[in-house]
Amino acid sequence: MVTKDLMEKFHSFLAYTYVTIGQCKGRCLLPLPPHEVTASEKTLSKEKSQVLETAIIHWSKQIKNVLRQDPENSLKDGKHPGPIAEIDFWTKQAENLNSICEQLNTERIKKVLKFLEQNKSTYTAPFSKLQKEVQKAREEANENNKYLSTLRKLFDEMGACSDLSDFSELFVPVIHTIMLIYKHSPHYNTTPRLVVLIRMICNEIIKQCCSNVSGREIFEELKEGVGVDSAEKKLRSAFECCAAFKLAYFDYKQNKVDG
Repeated sequence: MVTKDLMEKFHSFLAYTYVTIGQCKGRCLLPLPPHEVTASEKTLSKEKSQVLETAIIHWSKQIKNVLRQDPENSLKDGKHPGPIAEIDFWTKQAENLNSICEQLNTERIKKVLKFLEQNKSTYTAPFSKLQKEVQKAREEANENNKYLSTLRKLFDEMGACSDLSDFSELFVPVIHTIMLIYKHSPHYNTTPRLVVLIRMICNEIIKQCCSNVSGREIFEELKEGVGVDSAEKKLRSAFECCAAFKLAYFDYKQNKVDG
């Protein structure tokens, strides 16, 4: 009994270590049950079922945690990510879900599911449903990653701009590309998806305007009675930048998308 308890704790430690390694790599790694328990003929079917059901419960929690990931979470947490974060999210999500699907298709996991199915485990039906959800989410993540990758170069240019006039010139090609994605993507064509992306673009606009218009510097100049014209010019350029984005957005919404 002491040996059995010690081995269970040892295998549990290995499983959590495996999961932690996956988290460090940004991957969801599904820990396999101990081979000597599942493969041994001396292990009773009931005991083997308990071990395998414990594994499938753990896998389900891991997979559900991945499926719950959403790019809007960072906005809800009070952060202000730029649009590159949206692309990076779907790239990582696609890689993670692809990895999960590859693991679920390995022979060892297939044998686990087959054994539990043969022994009429109540966990097989819910896990089968979860596998279908993974496949669906994987397809969406890969498609979103493919379409959004067309925006990466434009977003990189936005982040590298130091002048608001050059920054504003990127609004039309960005909105045009988003419109094409909206029209042709099988998944990235809903209001919730576009709202998140537009909010992140607005975060980038705010960031650029703040870097070009320092409130502290402007008030210090005004306090000293100098730099009024400079302050007005900076503020005007920020207003014009925001107006340019608003104009580009509504022009495409009314004339290109709705039309």
